[in-house]
Amino acid sequence: MSVFSPPLFSPPLFSSIKPHYPVVIIGGGPAGSVAATRLAQQGIDALLLERDQFPRFHIGESLLPNGNRILKEIGVWDKIAAAGFIEKRGAQFTLADRSRTVRNVFAQGWVPGLEMTYQVERARFDDILLRHAQSAGAQVCEQTPVTSVTRVDNQWQIQAEYQGQPLTITADWVIDASGRHCVMGRTMKLEKSPLPYPGRMAVFNHFEGMARDSGEAAGDIMVMRLDDAWFWAIPISPRVTSVGVVLQKNSKREKGESWESLFWQKIGESPFFNAALASAKAVGEYRIESDYSFSYEAFGRDNCLLVGDAASFIDPVFSSGVYLALESGLLAADTIVDALKSPVMANSPALYANYTRSMKVQIGYMRQMIDVYYDNDACEVFMAPRPLLHLPQAINSILAGALKPGFAVRWRLLLFRLICRLQKYRPLVPRIEWSKTKSL
Repeated sequence: MSVFSPPLFSPPLFSSIKPHYPVVIIGGGPAGSVAATRLAQQGIDALLLERDQFPRFHIGESLLPNGNRILKEIGVWDKIAAAGFIEKRGAQFTLADRSRTVRNVFAQGWVPGLEMTYQVERARFDDILLRHAQSAGAQVCEQTPVTSVTRVDNQWQIQAEYQGQPLTITADWVIDASGRHCVMGRTMKLEKSPLPYPGRMAVFNHFEGMARDSGEAAGDIMVMRLDDAWFWAIPISPRVTSVGVVLQKNSKREKGESWESLFWQKIGESPFFNAALASAKAVGEYRIESDYSFSYEAFGRDNCLLVGDAASFIDPVFSSGVYLALESGLLAADTIVDALKSPVMANSPALYANYTRSMKVQIGYMRQMIDVYYDNDACEVFMAPRPLLHLPQAINSILAGALKPGFAVRWRLLLFRLICRLQKYRPLVPRIEWSKTKSL
């Protein structure tokens, strides 16, 4: 794994932290860092509170090309491009026995300008974004967990611990970028949307020396579908690959079985992964994430906006998490900048409704593809693309993160979903014998 240099920025002195800020951001991941950067660039005094010390481990290492636009807009793209991350120009979707494989080449999508992005080691990527926020003028306090947030006299009162000392600050606005901790969602007791997904879990690790494709395809993310699970393989450095398996919670796990044992049990169902990892070495601990699918009904209220995973996370299959974090961080910051210029706007329910709607529309397009992938009949269509009416190019654009599609993509996506539904009743593409795809 990478060796990190010491942080370029010294932690702020306790005495330098002000008692009040226009905006406090809880969490320093991609959503929080983008929001902090944008606010600082707009001349807004913002304080970011991060519970950990960066760099730190995080899963979700595959970016989408449409996120490049945001990284360029906040001025951090050159730093990302210079970091030596693996170029990602496509995504491979395959079956466990490799009988069918579809490679989505981003340059062949319907929307221009989405040709490539990067596979990233999140510890380094997130650290670059956080340091960029500091260089833009945002004040950042790491190792500062927030212990409570209270609404007092139309302001937010935040209690935290900074360098072992209790810290109390107030803010006009709060951006919740705390990820699955959902600090503000829990504080405000926001209602969650019912999602039609079973409880799922992901077991994963990093491996050195996993066999990969050669040439341009060596940078692809590989997503491999089994009957009851799927794998990811993401090259995050010249030698290290992130590998994980997603399956229904506790499915086929024996009592007392370790996560490592379960991981290798599923690997044994894929001839490809079994061979590709035969000489690889695990370089970290086996980790698990579970019950991660959720969404709040509203992404804001009372001078607070939720961003990234603190607002919603559906599924990791198409690597949309970081893109949606970047998009929501930028939108939340811009929304607050406008509200600070017009206090009447801040008290308008339309502000929160518009913000929520903008993000849920994008999440909705990605959900359509997620639903297709998990449905066996629809997945058969996904795994057998036809050039009819440029449908593959439209799907490719959605998977590249073009989640505000124009009419040309929208009607093709609608037609694609209709074909997927018809497949259930009358095969339009060859059937997949799912029970056989995992046999050695």
